[in-house]
Amino acid sequence: MAKVSVGRQTDISTNHASTSIPTSIQLNPTLRSALSTPNRTTMPYLYNTPEDQSAMLSAIGAKSIDELFAMVPAELRLGRALNLPPAMSELELAQHMDGLAIRNEHAGSKICFLGGGSYDHFVPSAVDELAGRGEFYTSYTPYQAEVSQGNLQVVFEYQSLIARLTGMDVSNASLYDGGSATAEAVLMAVSSTNRLGKVVLPTSLHPEYRQTIATYLKDIGVEVATVGTPTGVVKPQDLAAVVDDKTACVVVQQPNFFGCIEDAASLASIAHDAGALVVAAFDPISLGLLKRPGDWGADIAVAEGQSLGTPMQYGGPYLGILACREKLIRRMPGRIAGETVDRRGNRCFALTLQTREQHIRREKATSNVCTNQGLFALRATIYLALLGPQGLKETANLCLQKSRYAAEQLCKSDRFELAFTGPTFKEFVIRDKQNHVEEVIEKALEAGFLAGVPLGKWYPELKDCFLVAVTEKRTKTEIDRLATAL
Repeated sequence: MAKVSVGRQTDISTNHASTSIPTSIQLNPTLRSALSTPNRTTMPYLYNTPEDQSAMLSAIGAKSIDELFAMVPAELRLGRALNLPPAMSELELAQHMDGLAIRNEHAGSKICFLGGGSYDHFVPSAVDELAGRGEFYTSYTPYQAEVSQGNLQVVFEYQSLIARLTGMDVSNASLYDGGSATAEAVLMAVSSTNRLGKVVLPTSLHPEYRQTIATYLKDIGVEVATVGTPTGVVKPQDLAAVVDDKTACVVVQQPNFFGCIEDAASLASIAHDAGALVVAAFDPISLGLLKRPGDWGADIAVAEGQSLGTPMQYGGPYLGILACREKLIRRMPGRIAGETVDRRGNRCFALTLQTREQHIRREKATSNVCTNQGLFALRATIYLALLGPQGLKETANLCLQKSRYAAEQLCKSDRFELAFTGPTFKEFVIRDKQNHVEEVIEKALEAGFLAGVPLGKWYPELKDCFLVAVTEKRTKTEIDRLATAL
């Protein structure tokens, strides 16, 4: 069999010029035409272009839509144009319809400003439509995966997109969630460096990720060293004081759990100078504006992929993203799909490097992970293909601008202030000077808002604070109403 390629240069990062949709994604032909045809703006939700209409009319033997409906008596026809308001984008229309629906008693949901790893991002309807097809929705990752070329192609496209998004050489076929992906990356680093001394985690790393890592490392004798972040970010000198020649890796979250922007390149340099690897936990949407992990020195990049086309849905199931440098590929957990040719020269896909897998090598496997979140990887693939580099950049910019506006509006009250003053992305920490955070959250709930995540259960020193997230879905009216309610 020919050499297997484990990734294709499918461009999704805003650092590159191409905006084309990957040609090998198996899209419905009508959808593919709509995504590549400027005329789709005439009917942006149905993807029903003039070319589509002409083809359908030809198939049923009608010359025009008027001829198609000629069987309707003239006296029953409206006889004039519909009195419709100006066209809206899909996002605006969804918000407008939600606004109408919420007028009904018990209808609608609370307006969500929750974050901390799960976000209320907009999900285009095409994601649900395509991911809901039976051949995807009901399938499972088979051990003889070569019999399921469609699933393997999806995995291959997903890997290619994630590799480009992160600036890494290779991605796996996904893990369970962001926390398990981070823990698996730490195990990769321990195994690759053969350093059983310690791993270094800042307190600005998601607290549940830190708990998961501690659980994974509990019985293998690796110390978990913690670096404090009283200003909201890691100070390079504080990290340098902890990292030594026994350190396997340093985990850096960018943006971090508080939404703050770390000096990631400086932190990575300190780790590398000590011979340690760098694990980057990133927000996929943030890469529309921020440097990719591979560009600031990370060796392994991990993330919670929920923001890429998956609703919040009560906390899961979600998607764990993991990508790395090529030198670490044989330490990577989970599955890798590669592209090759069969004996007839036809393009096909196969699982590759399976000797790392527990279903083949048992105790010699790199991890006990034996499946992947394939359905959610598919959703992420469709989402990234639909947005493209420019769409990802615009989404990230909306999150940035709206979150800054929300912070300004909330802090106009004498009761609230920002806990950290550095740059943030789409989340920020608000301090209640009266130290009644639970009361604030309850009052907001009564007014129809999920105002944020109280931080006291993880950070006793921040018991007077809560974390607020603002995505592209939040409107100026909603932000103003939240500020008024509080």
